[in-house]
Amino acid sequence: MKTITKFLINLISVGSIVLIATLNISQFAVVGQPKITTPDRPPNPIPGGPRFIQPTEDREAPPPTQPGRPVRGGCASISQLGLTALVPKNKMGRTVSDYPTFFFYLPQTEAQSAEFILKDESGKQIYKQDLTISNLSGVIGVSIPANQNVPPLEVGKSYRWNFTVICDSLDRSADQIESGTVRRVELSADIRRQLAQADPRQQTFIYAENGIWQDALSTLAAARRDQPNDTTFKADWESLLDSVKLGEIAKEPIVQTQPQP
Repeated sequence: MKTITKFLINLISVGSIVLIATLNISQFAVVGQPKITTPDRPPNPIPGGPRFIQPTEDREAPPPTQPGRPVRGGCASISQLGLTALVPKNKMGRTVSDYPTFFFYLPQTEAQSAEFILKDESGKQIYKQDLTISNLSGVIGVSIPANQNVPPLEVGKSYRWNFTVICDSLDRSADQIESGTVRRVELSADIRRQLAQADPRQQTFIYAENGIWQDALSTLAAARRDQPNDTTFKADWESLLDSVKLGEIAKEPIVQTQPQP
């Protein structure tokens, strides 16, 4: 009888140990579940926002030569943020538009006017726009008008642009200038299909991930103008500019300029 009792006690003890082990394993599977990480990717300071990926051939290209500019004097801004083109660091951007829009940060300045000039690969001027910038400060957009007097950008060709704040119309040596290059490219049928089915926010992601800077920026800028109080578009704007090291400009307002006749 003692032997049977001892056997039952041992059996119950073994069962308890198995049950405890099973519970511990189950609990560990929930609490200790590892997080999925992607260590090869740089951390995104603004989760979920669009991040621009510049094509390798553009990234390796040298930036255009910038004209000399005075640091102080004339109409130079006293703020830490000076005249800045909203483009990647090497001043190169791609577009799929035949008439793209370019963006610049304009600091507070005493200047009354500015000019935008676009030239083809041979150096021929194909478009010029004079702007009134009195009492303006913020991000401005300059659009190439789609009309018969301005030829559309051609696929596969690069164009040089200059944006100039004219400090003194009688002494252009004091001009504040930003220069860069834009290249018209063609998208694959698959990407065009994705864009046709996407809303403006999704289009911004598609353009950015495929290296199309000008259209990613202009699409998002248009969405922000249409819905200025939308916090998602605001966060996307900050993320996109941060991806090209322009995060300090992201909080500046988008303002309208007045083209001169």
